Parts: sequence; C-alpha cells; structure tokens
Amino acid sequence: MKKGKIFGFFLVLLATLFSSTLVSCGSENIEQEKLVIGMECGYQPFNWTVQSESEYTLPIDGTTEFADGYDIQIAKYLSEDLNREVVIKRIVWDSLVPELNSGNINMILAGMSSTAERRESIDFTDPYLTSELAFLVRKDTLPEGNSAENPMKYEDLLELFKDEHLISQRGVVGDDFIEKYFTGVDPTIIHNDPLATYPLAANDVSQGTSFAMPAELPVCEAMVNIDPDTLGILYVDQSFLDESDLEGLSVSIGIKKGNDELRELLNDSLSRLSNEERGKMMGEAARRSAGNSTEESSSSSTLFDLNRAWEIFVNNLNLIGAGILDTIILAVFGTGVGLLLGIFLAYGKNVKIKETDKAIFKFLKGFCKVFCEFYSVILRGTPMMVQALIFKFGSQALGLNWGNISFGGGEISNFFNGWFIAGLIVITLNTAAYMGEIVRSGLNGVDKGQIEGARSLGMSSSRTSFSIILPQALRNVLPTIGNELIVNIKDSSVLNVIAVTELYYRMMNIASTTYAFLEAYLILAIIYLLLTLLATGILKLAEKKLDGVKFSFNPFRFLRRKESF
Repeated sequence: MKKGKIFGFFLVLLATLFSSTLVSCGSENIEQEKLVIGMECGYQPFNWTVQSESEYTLPIDGTTEFADGYDIQIAKYLSEDLNREVVIKRIVWDSLVPELNSGNINMILAGMSSTAERRESIDFTDPYLTSELAFLVRKDTLPEGNSAENPMKYEDLLELFKDEHLISQRGVVGDDFIEKYFTGVDPTIIHNDPLATYPLAANDVSQGTSFAMPAELPVCEAMVNIDPDTLGILYVDQSFLDESDLEGLSVSIGIKKGNDELRELLNDSLSRLSNEERGKMMGEAARRSAGNSTEESSSSSTLFDLNRAWEIFVNNLNLIGAGILDTIILAVFGTGVGLLLGIFLAYGKNVKIKETDKAIFKFLKGFCKVFCEFYSVILRGTPMMVQALIFKFGSQALGLNWGNISFGGGEISNFFNGWFIAGLIVITLNTAAYMGEIVRSGLNGVDKGQIEGARSLGMSSSRTSFSIILPQALRNVLPTIGNELIVNIKDSSVLNVIAVTELYYRMMNIASTTYAFLEAYLILAIIYLLLTLLATGILKLAEKKLDGVKFSFNPFRFLRRKESF
C-alpha cells in the first residue's frame, strides 16, 4: 500500500463522521396547520403518561404511549374548536422553552405559569386555569381547624415553618415563593434544593425529609389523591401575595415570541370555553390521576412492599422491556462503533512525522495527531450528560431537529425516534475517545519484534499493522473493552436529559405516575445489575473462546485453529 493511504482513509472517515450529523433532520421545523404541543407527560394532574388509549388520551408522538390529564383535555378542545390536528411531544421541563424557541413545537401546554422571567423569552396566552397557592404537608403536621374556609395567615405560616425544610420542583413558581416569602424573610426556614418533578418533591414531604411543598392547589390535590393516608393540604390566605404572584398561579399556553397570530387564535378559542367546563375537566383529571396511581402505590409510608413492586413490574412489563432493549442497543452500538472509531484515533495519535515526508504528508499527519489529541482530551474531560446537552442545543442552533425524525409509528417507534438516534451518536462519540486510549495502549504493548518479523517476510507496514499488530492488541485489551460495554450499559441512563427513552427514562415515568419511588428504582437497580452480570459472563466466555484463535487479514474475522503437538 502506498505511503499516506492510511492517513487519507482516516481523514475521509472523520469527514464522513461529522457530515453524518448534518443529514436528513429537516430544516423546517413544524407544519403550521398542526398544533404541536410540548409537555412533560409526568406532571399530575395536568399531564401524565398512560399505556392504554381512552376517550381522555392523546398519543405521544414517536411512541406507543398516551398522555392524559387536564392539559390533554384542553388540547382536545382546541383541536376540535380550531379544526386542527394535535401532536403531543414529551419533553423534559427544563427543555420546554428551548424546544419552543428552536421551532420543534409551537405551543407549551404543560401547566406553565406566565412569570415575568419567562415572558422575557416567550409569549403567553390568556390563562386557561386560575388557581391558588397551597402547601403539601404530612397529615400529622396539619394545624387543627385548617381548611379552605379557614386558611392559615402568612404570619402563622412563618411560625409554622420555623426551623423546617421547604422544597419544590425546579423552575416553577412555588420554588420562587420559598425564596421570596419564607427563607428570604426568616433565615431559620431552610430551602432544600428543588427536585426535577413535583412527585419527587412530594415524596420528600411524605417521607419527612422536607416539611412542606408549595404548589398550585390542583397539584397538591393530585398528590394527596395518590397518597391519601400520609399527605394533606395546608390551605393558606392568599392576601400576602402580590399581583404578579397571583398571575403566576394561573397557567397559560406558551408560544414563540412574536407569534401574535397563533396567540390571538388560541385566546379566541379559550374565550369560548366556560369556567364551568374548565372546572369539570380539572376535577375529572384529578380523579383519573388518583386512579392512575393504582392500588400498588396506595401508600408511600411503607418502606418497601414486595407485592407492590411485583405489580409495578408486571403492569409495566412492555414499557420496561422497551427500555431494556433501548439500553442494550445504545450500549452495544456505542461500544462497537466507538471501538472502530477508537482504532483510528489510536493510529492517529501514534502517527510519526518523518523528516523525509513530503510537506503535504507532514501537514496531514500533523493535523491527524493534533485532532486526535484534542478530541480525546475534550471528550474524556467532560461528562457525557453535558456532551448530550451541547449536542442537543447545538443541533437546534443549526436547525437540525432530531425530534422530527420518525420511523412510521407503530411498535417500532416505541424503540426508535430521532432523539434515540441522537443518543446513539452521543454515546458513540464519547466511547470512541476512551476506546482510542485503550487501543493505543494495546498497540504500544505489542512486542516490537512482531513488526521486525513481518517486515522480514516482506509485508508492508499497513498490512503488518492491521493483520499482525492490531489483532494482538485487541486481544490484550479485550477485558478493558468489555468494561467499556458495562460502563455504557449504566451510563446510557444520562441520555434521558435529551429525552432518549432508555430504561432509566421509562422507569422514572413509572415512578412519577405510580408514586412508588423506592419500588420502581429498586426494580431498576436489579435490571441494571442483571444486564451487567450478563455482559460480564458473555465477555468472559469470549475471552476463553479467543484462546488459541488465529486471526485472518481482517482483524474482525477469525478462524479457530487446532493446535498440533
């Protein structure tokens, strides 16, 4: 093989890799005639995920699951009233506004309040629900006589919360209220770090880790319906709230800034929906929310219930199975393709620039070496979760909308969608950086006499490298490669931040809708343990099978050789 062909091939591969992230994502985001709605699908009673279709549900785009809740009833009303198709996209709370501004959705219908801070980024319609502030507390801490007719005054709240911990969901008005009216006024009141969802915060209250959780009254009612034996509602006098805070307790539809036409259209439609109808929708949604928790999660006060854990597992077997398949595909694909890229990264870092090389080859070799070093340092020096977020928002900044990619719906969409493909890319690029170092250590560990022997037989440097050195290097580092597979099985869970529906993401939704956090996460831990044990067993078997194996010219094909003595 002529000098420089290896490096030319390496450059072509790198160019192909980066260009592959720029294909077929669609430059235009959404069809204007559709109402493409973003929501968490895990925020009871406004929206949550269910497995079966009913008259109250709408399908979640890119999955075989459905969404129910008050927001869904509003969406169904808007669809009928405006004669427009509705598409529900499941998006984590922190990504709703970025997804709206990037054009992946044209509405946020997720129980979102119109706060001054949010109005700087997006516009809002008129409220589609007006609520009031309440606190979720344990029943045994409720003051005697407290009720909707006899709410607690602000001064009494300060006294009640003295030396206690308050908590809320991250990024909601309740969390702002804690700082503004309680910890900012009385330093003895402790503001716990907010959690990702209201169910997680409510679980903190039920377990006694936090004393109270401020939220809109319907949210508190939904949490009490899920765990009526432990939780109760502390009603408060609203007079201490200023006008902007009262507005913050009302929920509105978020739309992209400057989209006045859509805002006027939605406001006109909402004006035809009476307060009585809205109240009926919320009441029915709250009752279904309580029923969605089922008997298996009737009380979170029990430390652990084996029967409840088994019922959760059996009732959600399809969802858990889909998550397991997603995780296996992510880990195997990321490890396999990451290994292939890592091989070229290893050769790129090991390339030697000779004085006798022509100027063009010195430049190409130097570029390869610097690029591979830079790639390895950056990808190994930053968390994969951060890389996933940068990839997500970087793609959106370039107009690449992974969320618009689908595979025709049906069962296959329960496993594959655009964000799943994005997750495959992220885990592969991350793994390649580690594989490059692993393979490089294997290459450097092969006896130099192997190269001299091959050269004495007239083999070219490239053939020597790929048919003699590389197979031995891969065999020597096989245990470390296997360890990367095991790491990827577990670390694939961080891809949930870009809505990759792997095992952890699906189990998190189950925990949020059943309110059985301990049982759900113990099931998750057992599944991860079984997957890693299975992978470890397969890798040990592969190591034994490779003993006495002769590799062909292609290092990824091998033939069993019978030893003769």
